[in-house]
Amino acid sequence: MKRNLLFSLLVLVLAGACSGGQASTPPPLPTQIPTYNYLQPTVAPVIISVDATEETTEAAATIDPDIVAQGRSRYVALKCADCHGENGEGNGDKGPTLVGLTLSQDDFITFMRSGGKLGAAHQYAANRLSLNGAKNLYQYLKSLS
Repeated sequence: MKRNLLFSLLVLVLAGACSGGQASTPPPLPTQIPTYNYLQPTVAPVIISVDATEETTEAAATIDPDIVAQGRSRYVALKCADCHGENGEGNGDKGPTLVGLTLSQDDFITFMRSGGKLGAAHQYAANRLSLNGAKNLYQYLKSLS
């Protein structure tokens, strides 16, 4: 009898635990799914060169022969003659003449830094063509006209 009583008691305890005190499960949390925004690559800016106005006679008279010589050494070091000829006269289909250059000094330096529409063939970083070197090269090219 004791055994039946213990068994009955055990069944009641288990039945009470299972039926009435049912634990509620918390609702699932939404999973955060990472999203990414696609950014279009930037388009390289278009560099427009503008013909400079005719230089005055006093500007032509201020060409320093030492600067021209230093510019000539930049012309040789950068191997400009391979495409533009030994004296900037042009080399057929490889490169146009540089005699009578019409760009302003700032436009010329911008072109040498960016490469313009020609790209990497005329793109010179500051470690290869310094600002003074570019100015000297410009003076050399201006002296050709």
